[in-house]
Amino acid sequence: MTETAPLAPVSSRPPGRPRDPEVDRAILEATIELLADDGFGGLSIEAVAARAGVGKTTVYRRWPSKIPLVVDALSHMKTPTSVVIPDEMTTRDALVRVLSELVRAQGNEPTSRILAGLVDAMSRDAELADAVRTGLVSSRRKVVVGLVERGIAREEIRPDVDAEVVADLLGGPIVMRTLITGRPVTQRLAHQIVTLVLDGAAAEPRG
Repeated sequence: MTETAPLAPVSSRPPGRPRDPEVDRAILEATIELLADDGFGGLSIEAVAARAGVGKTTVYRRWPSKIPLVVDALSHMKTPTSVVIPDEMTTRDALVRVLSELVRAQGNEPTSRILAGLVDAMSRDAELADAVRTGLVSSRRKVVVGLVERGIAREEIRPDVDAEVVADLLGGPIVMRTLITGRPVTQRLAHQIVTLVLDGAAAEPRG
């Protein structure tokens, strides 16, 4: 028996006829490339269509504007979209597995450029900020919070620990390195973060 912790949101798109997944993929990958090259401010539906080799109306049939397109592109970029957590896995090992996947997704230079540009754009565009937080960040954050709450229920983490604060402490160093310090984002970092945070939050051994 396993628990599957989704790392990417389910996209809400307008209903319509069945879509060609290859066209979708081309559009999403074109969006990612343009975000890395030009940032959110320089992105346009016209540019995406040209890079993907499709008509502008083909993009608009799938995404009404560039904001939902960007949210879906970011979800597409962070594949695979789920991490399987076996029931018997400890909270510590489960959090290492999830953070290792986030490190894998974010630990490259193009992704760092995209995230830096996106954070800047979010500070000036409330609609974009809300879409990213509700359509992308929230679902990923729920995975970590859920694992911490599972650890509390299993008495691996102290009952007085705030799961939301632990989630901030776990994700904060990755964001700091990606956006501020530029220091390496590695698999070793995932282990270090979980060890340091859980050493402070761990329940006392039952004697």
